Amino acid sequence: MKIDLLSHPVLRELAQSRALRLKDIDAEPGGSPTLIRHSIERKGETLYLLVDHSHFTAKRTEFAICDEEGDKTTAKILQAVQDAVIEIQTRTFEMLASVNAAVINSLDEHEIVHNVLREVMNVLPHCDAGVFRLFDEESGFLIPVSHEGLPEDYTHYRIQPHESVSGEVFATGRPAIHNGRQNIIAAHRVMRPESQSFMERSEIANALLCVPVMAEGKRLGTLTTLCFSSDGAFSVFDRTVLESLAAQIAVAYQRSLTYQNAVATSRRLEQMRNDLARKNAELDRAVALHEALLRIFSTGDGLLEQLDAVAQLFRVDFRFENVLGLDYQSTGWSDDGEALRQTVKVAEAPVGRFQFRTSEDAGFHQVLFGTLATFVALDFVRDMSRMDVLNARKKAHFEALAAGLPSDGRRSDHGFRLDRYNQVFVARAPLGEVSGNPRLSLHKSLSDLQEGMTSPNSLLFHHDAQIVILVSASTTAALERNLRAISDAATKQTISVGASEIYEANEHHLMSRDLATQAAEALSRRGRSGLLRHRDMGVELLLEGRARQDILEFTRQILAPLLQDPRHRVLHDTLSRYILEGKSATRTAQALNIHPNTLYQRLQRVETLTGRKIADAADFTLLSLACQLHAEYFGRVTP
Repeated sequence: MKIDLLSHPVLRELAQSRALRLKDIDAEPGGSPTLIRHSIERKGETLYLLVDHSHFTAKRTEFAICDEEGDKTTAKILQAVQDAVIEIQTRTFEMLASVNAAVINSLDEHEIVHNVLREVMNVLPHCDAGVFRLFDEESGFLIPVSHEGLPEDYTHYRIQPHESVSGEVFATGRPAIHNGRQNIIAAHRVMRPESQSFMERSEIANALLCVPVMAEGKRLGTLTTLCFSSDGAFSVFDRTVLESLAAQIAVAYQRSLTYQNAVATSRRLEQMRNDLARKNAELDRAVALHEALLRIFSTGDGLLEQLDAVAQLFRVDFRFENVLGLDYQSTGWSDDGEALRQTVKVAEAPVGRFQFRTSEDAGFHQVLFGTLATFVALDFVRDMSRMDVLNARKKAHFEALAAGLPSDGRRSDHGFRLDRYNQVFVARAPLGEVSGNPRLSLHKSLSDLQEGMTSPNSLLFHHDAQIVILVSASTTAALERNLRAISDAATKQTISVGASEIYEANEHHLMSRDLATQAAEALSRRGRSGLLRHRDMGVELLLEGRARQDILEFTRQILAPLLQDPRHRVLHDTLSRYILEGKSATRTAQALNIHPNTLYQRLQRVETLTGRKIADAADFTLLSLACQLHAEYFGRVTP
């Protein structure tokens, strides 16, 4: 997606005042981050800001800032870039939601074919040309059925599966992005001689994006867009948009073919008139269904309200749940009995599912929930983008608080204000990932922790596979109650959470985050979920940076004679209890329900097997440390 940053009033004003210079840098779309990231470097009097928005534009932009208020200018630039990207996303999704009815609702396959590229170039205006290919089973070739911005003889450029870029995309079902003429040439490595000759006579584009066109699991063809401008490039966001268009085109084309076949059959066979009328009615209902869902999902209501509207309009009962923890049930839904399922996918990854039961009108229900899944998937992509932008703002707000910077007053501080007492929590990446997607897992875990908290005055965001929570309250008692609630939620959701100490000075935010991170890493190293305060790390304060395997090896070396032979496990339990009771023979014997003489005999046996003296301070320190670590990593001795 092409972006014109100088059209933003803030950037245009800075550029005109010569306080800012900018240049775009090409970026590989495959490795682009889904968030807008940036880095800052000062060279002499100039501040260089590199902003990576390549997920949406396949570009990064370098800003050279010659301004005395460099930090403020940097913040303005970042906000302007975010605004520009959000504007692109909003405009694109609005156009996706209103794709011309000539493509989506037409029953004429020729009309669909000739209007496809017009709609594609409307949604992706930075495209200079495009070609829509369909696979001809009789000849075995992918045939261009329509093209824009290309020579007329392009109609004769037919390719086989696995040949050229389009053939490879059709054969594998995987989309392809190639930016740069040399990359495009290299991608055409498998070509027949006649196709190679045609390519050598043609102008090579500077950017190419190709996606498969599939319906009901069957590949129908490919949809390719080209950009000939020297700075043209396609991004991952462009690919997602084109895949969505291709899916709609495939449904419309497949539906039109079904209709045409039904009409042809009805003309040949008089007895099939009733079937044809039924098929026409089904098609009309499908068109009405799409329009009805489009009206519902074009409103500004939330997903729960939109699903309610679907249940009431079509008088169906169903259940919907997604990977972020949303669980919706219509009024009349019951979990009793068997149910059909419709999966909601985004870029082939399952993100939710519908459960429903069919009646006599089974075909309509399948179409209803199949189409509904497509709308929900688009809504999910939009919500994830909003959540990513909000997360970036919260992270920036935390960094501003840590730096002691005042709020700029232009927007809400995300419902958070600093009070007298503060505490920081850090949660490690979840033990199990949602749909194999770490990003979704972080969003899900953040939502679970926030739901379990008792303090509403908090700032939550995720960064680098961990969740950071800053909580502020007027009393320490309120923070202690909140800590217990987070501990319960972390245990329930199998999340490892570290907590800093409660502090008053606002400048301790970063230090407290580091302490909470150490505690979270210690808990994760033990392979446990729940919450660990930094002050309760004990000897593990000395083990920062050590691998779990190293710690286990240490305990095995010291306690091996007591652990390897099952007959000696009672000696290990006796030693652990003796250490736990502060070397008190009386309390240890009472706790183990044995005679003190038996205790002394067991301790002598421990010394013989381990080769270490309990009375020796150095030996006892090693034995005590090994027992404590073994209890932390393998299970505690019950008091």
